[in-house]
Amino acid sequence: MFHKQKETILALLKSDQMNRNYQNSYRFSYNDFLDPADNFTAFACENLDGKQEHISLIENLLHADESAKIFVEVYGYEEINNEQFIYSDTLIIYSKLSLTKIKQIFHEPKDIFPSDIGEMTDFSQPAFLINHDGSLVPVAENSREGYFVYYCWWD
Repeated sequence: MFHKQKETILALLKSDQMNRNYQNSYRFSYNDFLDPADNFTAFACENLDGKQEHISLIENLLHADESAKIFVEVYGYEEINNEQFIYSDTLIIYSKLSLTKIKQIFHEPKDIFPSDIGEMTDFSQPAFLINHDGSLVPVAENSREGYFVYYCWWD
């Protein structure tokens, strides 16, 4: 993850927590968030060890649908021993594949089986993509055009 992305997400999450305002959703490209060498991010309760398995799942999906777009939705941050990190357990998937096919792809490996996969139908919560330069880009309504939008999360 790029330095500006880290600065932006920490400022947003800290502000949201201080103001008890949890109305916005923040997303990163899966490549930025799931970088196995970056211990600033934790996915599905894993800092480094679990990221590669999730990347492999995403790559399987991208082989089936090359036009798919995959994002990680960030939930919060923690600080342990003066080390800050952000965490998530949810992928947001834009794909032309059916929900049945998405479930088939994500259920293949038995060791990292997701807790739930489904189609998103409520888009009332404002969502923002955090770019490499730290800028926020609203996830527009038309970004779903031609795609189904799915969530996939691990408990």
